[in-house]
Amino acid sequence: MTTNEPPGDLTCPQCGGHVPALAYCVRCGYSLDDDPMPARRSGRTQFAAAPRERAWAPHVVSTLFPQLPDADMTYFGIALVLGLATIVGLALGGLYPIALTVAAALTPLLVLLYLVAVDVYEDEPPLVLGLTMAWGAVVGLVLGLLLQNVDAPLAPPSFDLLTDGDVILRVVVFPLAGAALALAALLVLLRYPRFNDVLDGTTFGAATAVTLIGVQTIVQAWPLVSAGLRPAGEAGPWIVRLIEIGILIPIVWAGAIGATAGALWLRYRAPVRDHSALGPLGSPLLALLASSALLVAAPAGLQVLDRTPGLIWVAALAALALILLRRAIHLGLLEEADETGIGTDIQCANCHRPTPRHTFCGQCGIALRALPKAPRTTGGAAAPDAPGATP
Repeated sequence: MTTNEPPGDLTCPQCGGHVPALAYCVRCGYSLDDDPMPARRSGRTQFAAAPRERAWAPHVVSTLFPQLPDADMTYFGIALVLGLATIVGLALGGLYPIALTVAAALTPLLVLLYLVAVDVYEDEPPLVLGLTMAWGAVVGLVLGLLLQNVDAPLAPPSFDLLTDGDVILRVVVFPLAGAALALAALLVLLRYPRFNDVLDGTTFGAATAVTLIGVQTIVQAWPLVSAGLRPAGEAGPWIVRLIEIGILIPIVWAGAIGATAGALWLRYRAPVRDHSALGPLGSPLLALLASSALLVAAPAGLQVLDRTPGLIWVAALAALALILLRRAIHLGLLEEADETGIGTDIQCANCHRPTPRHTFCGQCGIALRALPKAPRTTGGAAAPDAPGATP
């Protein structure tokens, strides 16, 4: 019996393609040692940006910074931990206004460094940065100035001072207005054919969201400076509030806006075969409703719950937002064409071992699209190597 399969190759039990006999299928990323086999391509259990992690596990670093090799992802994780330690140290020293500023700026600054590191601009840095982080900063500035007139600054007891009208404005009106304005800028990027992946939409959405909420928090809390660098208050409540501001609330916003943007890109840019890959939340309308519920539920929980239950509530919402964002990223990384031919060997920028040029590294299983863009030539054309590969 004859076969068209090249010598040394095998048939992937998941996608059915003929692939080299390596640790991972270069077409779909399936671990060739895995058992049992997922029922469909989107059922791959490993996260495409970090094959050692599960696709549905709410890991913070690999979800917020997916397009990085393992080593660089580790550095970003260390930076996040050091930033959090700095915030706690400042709070223990009673320097609450400085700690609040650092907390609000931590995630947006790391996201900006990430965007630079992975060259997400697609040769359009003014357009992308202007319609993501710069637009998010402008919206956050305006909303923060308006929120200064709604209640006291973001000191832990301030929620007790809110009137019923203030609660509606702060818990419902301002989060939904911020989400609408953030998505308005992303609709402009959706019109550009070069930004045609679900991964592009989720990245732009998350970047816009964390910048918006970070700038809004800094501006809203600026009146705290008038109380001096060491305003009265115990460190414990402040530390809890700063963790919410610096880590949890930005994650909720990144997941909510990023997942909604991913649904928009899925509906209007992705191949038709993938339109149902995210289930009901692949519908832009349903994704928007779910995201709006997240953005309202976070401040609502802080309004009605005590310190520790409020922290647990926001942490649970942040985990849910991470999963929503992560599954959109995962799908975006699986969108590479299954029918392209397998090319010559390249060097994976993650594990630095040779792998056939296609969609996934056959050695470490990472999606090559999950790595920084390949260098560009001086003429602006793409270099001959695949994304994330080195010659």
